[in-house]
Amino acid sequence: MSLPKNADVVNMTEDQLLDERTNLLTQIETLDEVVNAGKQWSEDQRTAYKSHVDRLEAVTNRIGATDEGLRERAEALKVVSNLARLSSSANTINGSIKVKPRFEDDPKFGFEDDREFLSAVVNLYRDKGTEDQRVRAIINAVGSDEYSRGNWEAAGLFVPRGFLGTLLSTPAESDFMSPLMTKIPMSAPTVDINARVDKDHSTSVTGGTVAYRTAETKTVTLTKDRYEQVSLKLSELNVASAATRQIMRDSPVSIAALIEQSQREAQNFKRMDEFLNGSGNGCPLGVLNVGNAALLEVDRTAGQADAKILTGLDVLKLRKRVWGYQQAVWIANIDLYDIIVKLAIESDNNAGIVKLFYPMDPQAGLPDRLLGRPIYFTEFAPGITAGQDGSDVTEWSTHFLSCINFSQYLYGARGNSTTDRSIHVRFLEREELFLFTSEDDGRPWWKTVMTPKNGISTQSPFVTITNTSVA
Repeated sequence: MSLPKNADVVNMTEDQLLDERTNLLTQIETLDEVVNAGKQWSEDQRTAYKSHVDRLEAVTNRIGATDEGLRERAEALKVVSNLARLSSSANTINGSIKVKPRFEDDPKFGFEDDREFLSAVVNLYRDKGTEDQRVRAIINAVGSDEYSRGNWEAAGLFVPRGFLGTLLSTPAESDFMSPLMTKIPMSAPTVDINARVDKDHSTSVTGGTVAYRTAETKTVTLTKDRYEQVSLKLSELNVASAATRQIMRDSPVSIAALIEQSQREAQNFKRMDEFLNGSGNGCPLGVLNVGNAALLEVDRTAGQADAKILTGLDVLKLRKRVWGYQQAVWIANIDLYDIIVKLAIESDNNAGIVKLFYPMDPQAGLPDRLLGRPIYFTEFAPGITAGQDGSDVTEWSTHFLSCINFSQYLYGARGNSTTDRSIHVRFLEREELFLFTSEDDGRPWWKTVMTPKNGISTQSPFVTITNTSVA
């Protein structure tokens, strides 16, 4: 003979019942989030939701027979009783108030002049203990409920306060970098990518193979390419958060959804910082980190005063060294904004001025642009050092303007981010833990700058300016 559904609830202890109720409410809340997000349940989700609700009803009924349940019911009845008693008292107070105008006794209510009256009002607002009874007489004489004796001490007692189920927050900076990167699927914790050693074009464009023209019967020189490997190694990026089961149960907004949103933003914030500044040890290697062997640092223009932080010539020097400029973007801290927007190049014969910066055009879908390519002002880029005003270039962190071709940066991730929840880790504290985890890695695949066949200007996808003062 099979037992009735949820029959095990009868044998649960009081603590087990309370924990089961919290667990069921959490699962129901998770399924509610699917609908709140505008999606539809699958058949399995719909069946699970009905099962959770049925079991929650059985658990709640069982709790009602326990000591804890009796106390909860008693507290609810106390609230109802107190409200009824408060309502009755309010009616009694309202019915007993008698306001008698006293204008006929003394039109000035005992005050000598307006200055004395205003002084009494000011003192009342500063310290209620200094209340002048003559001010009280004026208030009571108004005769309306708003200023009556009954509402003076309990103003707003019966006015309900609203609650807006919206959380105000500052939007996190959007990730403009990873969409520009070369994505590498990570099917294993470490993935090796073969690369050709082909950055020295003075000897070979392919890394070893050379083409020769020879006369008939002459021997051709044998050549071969050289190769290397770039390795991506997954590392975990974790965010752990906790919330009491009481707030999970009682909050009118979804605490689980708020926590997950915050954890995603925290991970995105950490990852963007690493894309630019990461050390490469257990995390992505940043394009501006000294560990990037292909980072090409360009000094400011010779003869430029320290107070002249950046000029149009500096921008041209950077652009000249960027490999694949048609795919590159400029990166700067917002500290540099007012300098960037004024950049221009004046011709030697004063024939005209060429603007370098153009502001965003939302209608055309164009972002801010510098020398024809998008420029992103990000808080992760170096700027003015703390405590300085940026009036001298030595007060700026190095690499305050960069031009990066992110297509030459490899980014690998395994699977999707996962969220794990547990009520057991901090069971005695009655807290539920949320662990948000993702696995990824990223780094430039260039291991040196490129030397051209002719000329002296080496190039790289990762070019940045220094704060070096050039004489």
